[in-house]
Amino acid sequence: MITKNQIKLLKSLAQKKYRNENKKFLIEGKRIVNELIKSGHDIDEIIVSNTFIKKNPDFILFNSTHEYEIISEDDVRKIKNTDNSQEIFALVSAVGSIDSNLKGPALILNNISDPGNLGSLLRSASWYNINNIFVSNNSVDIYNPKVVRASMGAHFYISNLHQMKNDEIISILNKCKIDIVAATLDGISHRDISIKKNWALILGNEAHGIDNEMLDIANQSVSIPRLGNIDSLNVAIAGSVLIDRFIGD
Repeated sequence: MITKNQIKLLKSLAQKKYRNENKKFLIEGKRIVNELIKSGHDIDEIIVSNTFIKKNPDFILFNSTHEYEIISEDDVRKIKNTDNSQEIFALVSAVGSIDSNLKGPALILNNISDPGNLGSLLRSASWYNINNIFVSNNSVDIYNPKVVRASMGAHFYISNLHQMKNDEIISILNKCKIDIVAATLDGISHRDISIKKNWALILGNEAHGIDNEMLDIANQSVSIPRLGNIDSLNVAIAGSVLIDRFIGD
């Protein structure tokens, strides 16, 4: 059975401070744990309740070689971060060392404050097999539970996913021969822009845009022309449209 110290650790991971200290994050839910197991990503620990076992006897976990801990209903209430928990969790270590030798496309996420948007961008990146993603420190934490849920398992497939200061991201980009494109309101139309195969796309906050220091390193800017009357485009949608355009170029 799971220990009190383990429960204390799992509960603490709801806070960014303890996620950073332990370099671990907790995922919750049947679908995302299923994705974790399928991905082959390293797993520290899987935790389930007896209720989950009874309701889901055919779940992938029980036909795998992965071991799991049993948790009581009372402890589920202590560690869950959803209202209607499915009572299955996994403890996962954060991605390790940074690969600064960028080959292939990269995504730079600057000042993305909404966890749903950040998670959706990670999901789109994984769909298009983009494995280099750098998120600025003024964005929401990449291991925030809402980000992890919205990403639907993308964290387990993106090999070079890191959160750092703007100057650290800039230092990495300056060392690489890469076409840096910033998404702005007044850039070249995404239909007309010409980019190299080795590119980095910078996406910023919908309300405030991209930080000036990040804009300064861009070789060019791109925009999605508005055809209708709506005032703005969600950054996760805009980013996905641009990724599709760039990948297909």
